[in-house]
Amino acid sequence: MPHAFRKIEDSLFAMPGFFDGHSKGFRRADLITRADGSVHMGFFIAELQPGGDFDACVHSYEKGIFVSEGEIELNRDGKTIRLARGDYALVPIGTPYAIRNRGKERARFVEKCAPQPKLGPDEWQDSFFIRQLAWANDSEIETVKSPLGRMLGHFDKSQLPPPAKGDKHRSGQTKKMLMDQMFGAEHFDLFMIEFSEGGQSTMHDHNFEEAYLVIDGEATYEAEGKKYVLTPGTIAWSGVGAPHAFYCDRGTACCWLEVMSPQPPVQNLGRRYSAWEDIRKSLEI
Repeated sequence: MPHAFRKIEDSLFAMPGFFDGHSKGFRRADLITRADGSVHMGFFIAELQPGGDFDACVHSYEKGIFVSEGEIELNRDGKTIRLARGDYALVPIGTPYAIRNRGKERARFVEKCAPQPKLGPDEWQDSFFIRQLAWANDSEIETVKSPLGRMLGHFDKSQLPPPAKGDKHRSGQTKKMLMDQMFGAEHFDLFMIEFSEGGQSTMHDHNFEEAYLVIDGEATYEAEGKKYVLTPGTIAWSGVGAPHAFYCDRGTACCWLEVMSPQPPVQNLGRRYSAWEDIRKSLEI
C-alpha cells in the first residue's frame, strides 16, 4: 500500500529515451511511475523550449494534457490545436499526434497517461513514431473555443462551485471535472479540486490510485502514518489501499490537479474510516 511525495525540481527534468533523435528542446519530469509503486499510471510534467517540438507518434495508452505554463500547439490526427495556460486536451489510445512550441516562452504541461507506459528499455515497445503530420495554416488553427472542438477544454478557478459544507468526515471541498468518461477518457478521471481553509477529508482509502499536483495554497497530506506539507510545486500520490487524508490546517485554502486511475466506481468509491467506525459502533453486537 505505497504512497509518494516529492518537490518538483529542475533536476528531475531530462530528455526521455524514447524521444532521442525525434525531438528538440524537449524535457520531461517523470513524477509518478512504476518506480514509485504505481501500476496504473504515468504522471509527467513535460517541457518544450521556444522552437522545440517532437515528431508524430502513437501510444498504446491514452494521454491527458493540461498546460500549466506557456503555449503549445497540438497536432492531433491532422488537426492543429493551440493550447494556452489552463487549456487541456485528450489524446485517445492509438491517435497520431505531435506537439510544438512556436512561442517566445518555454511551455510546461502535465501528461497523464494510462494504462501505465512501459518506460524500461527492455520492456515491450508500447509507442512508436510515424510519418510526419501536416500542420494547419495559422488561419486554420483551432482552440478550445472552436465550435466543433472535441476532447478539449479550459479551466480557471471561477469555474469551481462554492465549497460543500460537508460533515465531520469531509468538508470545505469543491471540484471541477476536466476529463472523464463523458469527455472521452477511458482509463482515468482528471479534475481540479479545492479545500477551503479549515476543510478536511479524513482518513480513507480507494481501490484505485490518486495523484495530486498542487496549484496554490497549502495543506497537510497524511498517508500511512506520515505527514507532508502540500505547497505549489509539490506532488503526492496514494496507491491502491493506502490510507490517506487531507487537512487545510495551515491558514489557507489549497487547490490541486487530481487524477484517479483506473476510473472509480459510480458508488462507494472509497472507504471513509471514521464513517465506518460510526457504522460499526451503531450496529455491532
